[in-house]
Amino acid sequence: MAFVPDGRLFVCLQGGQVRVIKNGSLLSAPFLSITVDSAGERGLLGIAFDPNFATNKYVYIYHTVPGSPPHNRVSRYTAAGDTAAPSSEVIILDLDNLSSATNHNGGAIHFGPDGKLYIGVGENANGSNAQTLSNLLGKMLRINADGAIPADNPFNNTATGKNRAIWALGLRNPFTFAFQRGTTRMFINDVGQSTFEEINDGIVGSNYGWPITEGPTTNPAFRGPIYFYGHGTSDATGCAIVGGAFYNPTVPQFPSSYIGKYFFADLCSGWIRVFDPNTGTASGFATGISSPVDLQVGPDGALYYLAQGSGGQVFRISAPSGPPARALNISGRSRIETGDRIAISGFIVTGNALKRIVVRAIGPSLGNLGVSDSLADPVIELHRGDGSIVMANDNWKDAQQADIEATGLAPKDDKEAALIATLPPGNYTAIVTGKNGGTGVALAEAYDADQSADSRLANISTRAPVGTGSDVLIGGFITGNGTGATRIAVRAIGPSLQQFGIANTLPDPRLELHDGNGALLASNDNWQDDATQAALIASYGLAPTNSLESAIAISLGPGSYTAIVADKNGQTGVGLVEIYDLQ
Repeated sequence: MAFVPDGRLFVCLQGGQVRVIKNGSLLSAPFLSITVDSAGERGLLGIAFDPNFATNKYVYIYHTVPGSPPHNRVSRYTAAGDTAAPSSEVIILDLDNLSSATNHNGGAIHFGPDGKLYIGVGENANGSNAQTLSNLLGKMLRINADGAIPADNPFNNTATGKNRAIWALGLRNPFTFAFQRGTTRMFINDVGQSTFEEINDGIVGSNYGWPITEGPTTNPAFRGPIYFYGHGTSDATGCAIVGGAFYNPTVPQFPSSYIGKYFFADLCSGWIRVFDPNTGTASGFATGISSPVDLQVGPDGALYYLAQGSGGQVFRISAPSGPPARALNISGRSRIETGDRIAISGFIVTGNALKRIVVRAIGPSLGNLGVSDSLADPVIELHRGDGSIVMANDNWKDAQQADIEATGLAPKDDKEAALIATLPPGNYTAIVTGKNGGTGVALAEAYDADQSADSRLANISTRAPVGTGSDVLIGGFITGNGTGATRIAVRAIGPSLQQFGIANTLPDPRLELHDGNGALLASNDNWQDDATQAALIASYGLAPTNSLESAIAISLGPGSYTAIVADKNGQTGVGLVEIYDLQ
């Protein structure tokens, strides 16, 4: 099964139909019905969408063509809405003729990040096929979208004819494999014979050893699995590895600890487990599934699995519901200069009640964190949306010292600034400057000091000079006071600031979002590059007005996060980072 960027889920039936699930409902008419040889493990086995599906509507399938002898084929069809256009089949690749054995067909197909079509092919129950370059069986193949063979395939000089499509060999039955979104990493699941099931690192030109080895190996001629498990009937053993899905969705729904992990399942034992590539270990996720055969992470961030049991069903696993996380504090770190090149942090108090806020300007103590050239004596002003001043502070002990200490948010240096204000719902701006025109790196922060109030911080922004190295613009925020995920949009704005009279704006802002451990959750250069992300951003009414500006839509659980803005080409200028709480 595979998702279309618009959210529809296409499901292959072994007997020759492709069915469509749209808006949570199975459509009555199949997308496609073809005649296949469905004996044993043959049939309609794989589906993929062209990277340019939005414009060309191309759908690729892997299926077994009846005949004497039969063979597997990759065909392309053109979608016309929810059905295939009549007579639109184009044969992309015919594989080798099959023997009387009906098992080990492989069948998974996916487009890689290089735009090439990758095809997992089983060895047709003949191990010797996996070790020869004279046929396509027991291999991972790589072809162009039109069926042509790429000039940089690894065996172009040693294989002949269509066998030059071979990208890796030594596989028994790579029934499923997956690419990690945003990277070039591929994991190949290879079904074992009697001892081990394997997850292999998909690397060009590799020989994975079948039938000479199964499971771990010390033979330098072969690439051993990065993870394997034995045969049995427990919640960690099985008989046939299936499914394969990295958790790197456009809009995550699961906690951030799942980002970058790899889901896989076992057909016989009926479980789903999660593999951590960083530690090489796996942990349990779900059990009691009746013959799972495929896994996909949907555009909504949920995990979908296809099970053969009970007549064939698709199930959806979503994160536990709960109150959404809320923004509890926000910060912006940047270099403070003079004129327009100061730090301006904006936030909105929403809701129906007064909100107690702590606002700080941190400078000298940043030196203890390895920041050079920190602002020696920051001054902070808090303004209302109409520009009028609420209050200001130079050195935090000058006023409100006891109240600030009671919050646990007292700055570490006496020259740093802080204030407490109780604010009605509305727009506010905190402006950080250097006393007597001082310059340097500073941190502007706003904290929610009354999380029980019927109001919250939302729509946070920081405008400041963006440099290079440690002088990039860093927007931090913490979500909490809930157990569920909250929808967040983050934007990096540069060129369009000119319409507000800002000179020397950042030419081409690039945006990264990191979790509290520093792991990269998402990145973006030009906001329209990812069609799915662009559609989400536009649906929120947050489409940047300049195509060079950046945006990310994501769901985040409670925790701390950092948005980093820098110029794509290392240039400097005034930029704006914005964080929107969309709950």
